[in-house]
Amino acid sequence: MSHSFKKLSNPNVYQIYDYANFLKNNEEFKDSIKLYTEVLNSIDIRHQLYPRATDGRGIANERLGNWKIAEKDFLQSLEVSPDQAYVINYLAYSWIEKGINIEKSLKMLKKANELKPNDGYITDSLGWALYKLKKFSEAKKYLELAVKLMPSDPIVNDHYADSLWMLNQNLQARYHWEYVLNLKETDEKLRIKINDKLLFGPNFQTR
Repeated sequence: MSHSFKKLSNPNVYQIYDYANFLKNNEEFKDSIKLYTEVLNSIDIRHQLYPRATDGRGIANERLGNWKIAEKDFLQSLEVSPDQAYVINYLAYSWIEKGINIEKSLKMLKKANELKPNDGYITDSLGWALYKLKKFSEAKKYLELAVKLMPSDPIVNDHYADSLWMLNQNLQARYHWEYVLNLKETDEKLRIKINDKLLFGPNFQTR
């Protein structure tokens, strides 16, 4: 795609946006940010690409660790187009992982779940928000559904195991943690966390 894009003498905003997405999806985040910004500088807030380009730029900045800039883009995207379930999910889950705005995230994720029922990522995020608020029984319901929707996802299974442990279902929790360790998709950082959980449970961590 890079070769084709460079052949264009005067690409329009849609072509620039598509190429920015291509770069982001290939983890060329800095270059994608430049192009998303070029798109946003060429259009106004009413343009259909505005919420999509701000979201894309937000994701790229978040991956680079520029959270404050990313957060601003996500909020701007939702201000223009508030019913974007996946943007809601990305922002709310990021807040949850940072331990901030948990109650607000829960409300947002309930809305996202209504917009996209039975989406595994959103269902997991909703369950995880409830877990962080120590509503373990309710969290388990959503996390169990998320596992059914995404049975091979390491993070979803880890979240579900955490909820099981907090409800004193330790054998079932260990089963899911062992399962995660056997998944090829599980990265090394998560493997280390889970090996610790198998010894001590999730309570030893600052969560």
